[in-house]
Amino acid sequence: MMLEDSNKSTSEIALCEQGSQADTNTEKASWPQQLRRGIVTLSQLQNRGWLAENQSGAALEKAQEALDIRVPVSFHDGIEHGDSSLAKQVIPSAEEAFIAPEELADPIGDEAFSPCPGLTHRYRDRALVKITYQCAMYCRFCFRRHKVSHAEENLSIDALQDAYNYIENHDEIKEVIFTGGDPLVLTDSRLEAHLKRVEAISHIETIRFHTRIPTALPERITAQLCERFSHSRKTLWVVVHINCASELSAPTLDALSKLRRAGVGLASQSVLLKGVNDSQEALESLFRGLYRAGVVPYYLHYPDLAKGTNHFRIPLEKALQLVSSLDGQLPGLALPKLTIDIPGGFGKISISNENFRLLTGTSWEFRSPLTKQWQKVEYPQ
Repeated sequence: MMLEDSNKSTSEIALCEQGSQADTNTEKASWPQQLRRGIVTLSQLQNRGWLAENQSGAALEKAQEALDIRVPVSFHDGIEHGDSSLAKQVIPSAEEAFIAPEELADPIGDEAFSPCPGLTHRYRDRALVKITYQCAMYCRFCFRRHKVSHAEENLSIDALQDAYNYIENHDEIKEVIFTGGDPLVLTDSRLEAHLKRVEAISHIETIRFHTRIPTALPERITAQLCERFSHSRKTLWVVVHINCASELSAPTLDALSKLRRAGVGLASQSVLLKGVNDSQEALESLFRGLYRAGVVPYYLHYPDLAKGTNHFRIPLEKALQLVSSLDGQLPGLALPKLTIDIPGGFGKISISNENFRLLTGTSWEFRSPLTKQWQKVEYPQ
């Protein structure tokens, strides 16, 4: 199988322009170096024997064109030793070339609630600001894959001033959520510009980071970063995205411990993924490990209808059974909410008997928290 690597992957990390030239401290310099050691091409994966031989080269190239490759160093040993729960999350598959009719470019309706570039204001009291579309790893099930990894989508701090002015002019917004992409791939100086801008807005009470960094690039959680977080004028939360217990390595646990000692609140969000964590044992091990590390398991997402991701989805009925099987097996604080983002921008719901109903086969209805109306959703077979 001969593969042509997309040129796009060579420029997909905006960090490279920041590099480590200004970083003379060893700890600060190590994380950009680790980031650049990630695997970013199909040929690198092929040379390591991590691509299945029976996959179409054209389909894999199509998958890379839709979403860049970045397999972080923190995953290399596990994948080398056959940990499929890690491999399936980051190694592209020819199955990504199949797009079901029900799948959407913008499955959760970000654009419909974007009054200006880089901002999503779907819920009254909080807003998302996408300060980068780059990540330290690229998840093959990414719901924002129409923008994530595409460097041309990135917005500078100057380009995001309209977003910050909007937040400043809407005092009903109490929380800003930095997301993307992964906000913590920015260097300290670039992150500082965003933090200071939001901290200066009087009606903002909390700042939340959605990130994969503690598991994808734990070296990024430096003493300098934690020191800055500990002196924030706002309450800070880090919601870390972790999907399987083997991601809770010693460096990841150390990174989480550093954040806790800095006074940062920690919660998690996970995605229920076929072949990764779709068993009672896998979920129990994951949530128990997070809880033991001082991280509150917050959300377990049913996969969004992003293009090329149907191979990650289990039937919703099975998902409900799995979550139900955890009742009584874990402390209540260690049980996340099974959630669905209703396609089209109708909001996120925690599944309960009052807000969903099965119609026939793969047809469901969900009650929107925004409109209070029932929305019909078709999932692929």
